[in-house]
Amino acid sequence: MADSPTKGAESLASAGLPSSDDGGLASAGLPSSDDGGLAVVERAWSCQLGTEQRELKGEDRFASRRLYATPEDMEASVHSVHSTQGNSRQVVVGQEDIIVVLVADGHGGRQASQYCRDHLLDYWVEQAADDPCSESLLKASEASCERVHREIKSFTTAGSTITIVALNLVRGELSVANLGDSEAWLVPRGAGAPIRLTEDHRLDSSEPERARVLAMGGLIAHAKNRNGDPAGPLRLWPGGIAQARAVGDADVGDYVMATPYTQTVAVPPSGGDVVIASDGVWDAIPCSAVAHGLRLTKGQHARSAAKAVVDIAINQRHAYDCDGYTIPRDDTTCSVMRIRSLGTPAESEGACCVIG
Repeated sequence: MADSPTKGAESLASAGLPSSDDGGLASAGLPSSDDGGLAVVERAWSCQLGTEQRELKGEDRFASRRLYATPEDMEASVHSVHSTQGNSRQVVVGQEDIIVVLVADGHGGRQASQYCRDHLLDYWVEQAADDPCSESLLKASEASCERVHREIKSFTTAGSTITIVALNLVRGELSVANLGDSEAWLVPRGAGAPIRLTEDHRLDSSEPERARVLAMGGLIAHAKNRNGDPAGPLRLWPGGIAQARAVGDADVGDYVMATPYTQTVAVPPSGGDVVIASDGVWDAIPCSAVAHGLRLTKGQHARSAAKAVVDIAINQRHAYDCDGYTIPRDDTTCSVMRIRSLGTPAESEGACCVIG
């Protein structure tokens, strides 16, 4: 990715989520309580989650959690959990089922993104407490980003961009937060135009972020090549990062901001795919190409959709770089949430949902 001149490396860390008989994730309605206990709201949506990742530097991290509506629902799914690299947690929140996904793209080393993978979603769950409304979930994202920012700065100068997407399976709401240049888009089922869910915080493209940094007295300039000429994207000095919002980056000081952009978007009635990816995807291909790749995988598992997007991105890079087949220039991570209304007929027979 285009940020710090010093780079590290990437691995996939995924939380296993419970599978269902119809190939979806969390696709059955929850029972309501008849004994005066917790009154659970029936789910209206199902979701498959799949991730594909190709490593070069080892700075990208992925994590996910499912927040169960009741302790009984959590216990029932414990034996159907699949995980590729651990990091699987079973938690209980409020009265509504929620799936939350994190993509963290590190720079200046892997320490910051690794710390986010290991801790950020646990902090998020703690902050959300038992309130599943969108305002609560967005505040949880803000608080957890600020917390990992403070903690990361205490032990490393590495930094990370952040994208958090939380899907409420009862309300059909997507609560999104992001820092930096990893992006999330909602691609409606059918022919609707993709909807951007995140904001770009690169200094090259964000005039408001440039103005904020300059008003604080920050220095924005290009790095120089071996001939002393300006090269690459605009960067914030000291530190040399290309984003004005991130977590960590202790050597940059207070110029880098860890308050994320946030918004809540309703899932279209017909459903859709949410694609959450690092800049290894977005620097290679436009969202229109991503949407085309997703629609080509209609009826397939979300994991196949994520793989299709990564394949397109890497192949497009090689149309210009020619530096070795399937060897990416950057860590390339893509997570797809394939969301359907429970009233929508299944497009194909599914298999158990394995994340990773």
